[in-house]
Amino acid sequence: MTNSENPDTPVDRRSDSRRNRLRLVEAARELVAERGIDVTAAEIAGRAEVGVGTLYRRFGSKEALIRDILADGLEEVEAAAKAALDDPDAWNGLSSFFAFFSQTQVDNQGIAEYLSLATSVPADEVKRMNTELSGLVRQLVQRAHSEGSLRADVTWEEVVLLSRASVSAAECLGVHASTGQSQRACAIILDGMKAAAGAGAVGVQR
Repeated sequence: MTNSENPDTPVDRRSDSRRNRLRLVEAARELVAERGIDVTAAEIAGRAEVGVGTLYRRFGSKEALIRDILADGLEEVEAAAKAALDDPDAWNGLSSFFAFFSQTQVDNQGIAEYLSLATSVPADEVKRMNTELSGLVRQLVQRAHSEGSLRADVTWEEVVLLSRASVSAAECLGVHASTGQSQRACAIILDGMKAAAGAGAVGVQR
């Protein structure tokens, strides 16, 4: 048997190790999105079809793996915000980011928990990870105010809070949300934030 055919060669073990890592990352990403941050190491390993020990060998802890997943998700949101800032139309940039940000929180329970601080991630790490995104949202709001397309009384903090409005809007008084309800709620919120025609630009807000 040649070296490449031997399943116990270092090359094959490295290949298995890479596959296991990718499976763990994908399993963690799926479970965090579906159920939130409090999924267990055993659940992640089970979804990945590997042993719990493999998770600890590859990542050190469940928390470290989940922090990696959250960081990846946050980077995607930041990338969307930066792309929105490149849009020459400030309102289009803000509204496209708002829609993406809102839908991300609907689709990913872990990101929604992280952004609401309902998470076991250490407070200092949360603050560090949030700083850049907060700054990007401020810039989007300032541009839209300067353009006169965003209502003067809408602050960046309200934009952030309103992005969560459809996160838990699945049922109320026995009424169940239909398919696409979160997108419709987002559109209604954006319509309410938009400045009336001819309102004019306002000074930069906090």
